[in-house]
Amino acid sequence: MGTSRNDPSPPIPPWKPALAVLGRTDVPVERQSLEIWRAVAADRGERLVRDLANPTLAEACSLVSKGRPIGEALAAYDEATLHLSDVGLAVDLGRRALARAASKHSGASGFSGELFAEAVSYYASRDLPSFVAAPGRVANSSAAIALKEELRNIARQAALSVGEPRPDRRGWNRHVANVLTALQGRGTPPR
Repeated sequence: MGTSRNDPSPPIPPWKPALAVLGRTDVPVERQSLEIWRAVAADRGERLVRDLANPTLAEACSLVSKGRPIGEALAAYDEATLHLSDVGLAVDLGRRALARAASKHSGASGFSGELFAEAVSYYASRDLPSFVAAPGRVANSSAAIALKEELRNIARQAALSVGEPRPDRRGWNRHVANVLTALQGRGTPPR
């Protein structure tokens, strides 16, 4: 039987502001979200864009935009990822986002929102458990779960705010870059 684990964020300067505010009850959730995304972008750089703009994720977006039934969409996604040599976290997050978007029939925008919601949830989960019940931080696990859902909602809204993604590779790349710009609070990205 396997186990799951959450490795904490790396102890490098880009993560210090995010770790300073994560789970703080006196810091607005919007600010916590900004700091998480700024840290991720500074830490991962172009790899973040490359991972989230993976052509397989563009294909998942296309599957959802065509209204494929959830089982059929997941089977097609699994087939597309079967022989990938570059399967990483983004591809796993994409499968979860695909399942949610297909089950809600929320189209390409729904897929994008769920993908970024999954990503922020992952990054928050790496460190948030360490802050539960610490002075000035989330009081308990229920509060941590509620905070993660608020962070997920902010990510969904950012994805919606930049418009409907085009599910082709070029359109998807542009959409990913625009959502990341919005999540980092770097102004309104071009559409």
